[in-house]
Amino acid sequence: MNILHHGLSKYWSFITLLIVAFVIAISPQALAQELTPEIPLTTELFSGINTIWMLIAALLVFFMNAGFAMLEAGICRTENATNILAKNLIVFCVSATAFFVFGFRFMFGDSGNPIFGQLGIFVDSLFPSAANVNPFPQGFENLRTFWGNRSFAAIFFFQLSFAGTAATIVSGAVAERIKFWAFILFSFVLVGFIYPLVGYWVWGENGWLASTLNFHDFAGSTVIHCVGGAAALVGAWLLKPRDGKFGYDAETGSFPYGEEEEIFRPCNPGFTTLGCLILWVGWFGFNGGSTRFLDYVPHVIITTMFASTAGGLAILFYSPLVTGYKVKLSSIINGILGGLVSITASSAYVDILGACIIGAVGGILVLVGESVLESNLMRIDDPVSAVPVHLFCGAWGTIAVGMFAQGFSREFNSVYSAAQQTLYQCLGCGCIIAVTCLLSLLAWAMIGLFLYYLRPSISYHDSKEAIDIFVMVRRGLRVTLEDEKAGSDATIIM
Repeated sequence: MNILHHGLSKYWSFITLLIVAFVIAISPQALAQELTPEIPLTTELFSGINTIWMLIAALLVFFMNAGFAMLEAGICRTENATNILAKNLIVFCVSATAFFVFGFRFMFGDSGNPIFGQLGIFVDSLFPSAANVNPFPQGFENLRTFWGNRSFAAIFFFQLSFAGTAATIVSGAVAERIKFWAFILFSFVLVGFIYPLVGYWVWGENGWLASTLNFHDFAGSTVIHCVGGAAALVGAWLLKPRDGKFGYDAETGSFPYGEEEEIFRPCNPGFTTLGCLILWVGWFGFNGGSTRFLDYVPHVIITTMFASTAGGLAILFYSPLVTGYKVKLSSIINGILGGLVSITASSAYVDILGACIIGAVGGILVLVGESVLESNLMRIDDPVSAVPVHLFCGAWGTIAVGMFAQGFSREFNSVYSAAQQTLYQCLGCGCIIAVTCLLSLLAWAMIGLFLYYLRPSISYHDSKEAIDIFVMVRRGLRVTLEDEKAGSDATIIM
């Protein structure tokens, strides 16, 4: 009896397996026959898919603000952490206001001229309403053509997240010594006027760099990172180093001969690493969301990934072999970020080998750039290496478009030879950096003088430092020596 029962059990098990296999085999065909007629690929569906991906990419870029905050707070000293986190929170609020009121129309509005877009204020009537959920208002026809099948509001949010990134880059280079309000005011000017002006030259309707030189910047190596890096460079130069850095004496505004440099230790390496990982993930939306064609997104993400890994590996081998020093965590992080910035201009145009070369050079360039800034000739204090990562690597990535572009994307218009395109990339990038530096210098100076006369600093002794316009600008922008030594957390507002 037990033998019979055992045989029947094996028999029913075999029958059950056959039934399960049969169901699995016919299910896809049955589902396909049922679902295919009910989900036609209509224009509305295609538009919805494009819009959803753009919103996801924009949210990834928006979340990069958390990465910048963690990175900066982890590298700087503990007594400045609260001030740094507050700056990285409020900067997007300021950026959203400036871009909404002035920047978006100035950068993307149809104007018919090659220098700037529309002049005017961008009002909320241009956003979706109950009557029209996907409007494209008059004056943005070029935007409709370029970003076809996408919601106007989604495009605005995506571009806003880019604009906010440009302002956030500046925060790290001026950390631990800038007044809270000085940074807020400059962020408004940068996002409302400087960034849209040069951005129009590349991404606008008739921008002169794109139309005259065939200048290409896929996702913003120049438009975002060089602009943010150049503004950061000017700010760090005007502010001068933190007290004790390079032997700098903030009381006298000089570098006393023989003065030993104070050691600035990172606050929290865990925060720094977390910030890098957040930025790394966000960059896939940064570059992946910039393509107009969804079928190119996988290629963009792959080139972005390999460029970043090449940047990190380049640091791993370059540091001990060439400089003779042990590899630091901050160097690996900046190498990865340098690779990401470098590939941003060409992630849709290059193959994997080209992406690896671009990323590796970008990673090494960060270390070279740090050495240049910290040399006795310059002595520019950049706590998070924002200038080497964003300005230097952004410029290299832009130039690399002419050298490595293979035209994988339909967005790359190959008009000139590689040598000519490289030359025009150099000219375009150099022009944007020069204009950004000049306008940033004017903006920093005006803000510094305004704050100096609004509330003159009395904590510095005039007898120890001659007063000129640069001193007044610096005192207007910089916290007092007492506040700097105590930590800027106590001066979040003023």
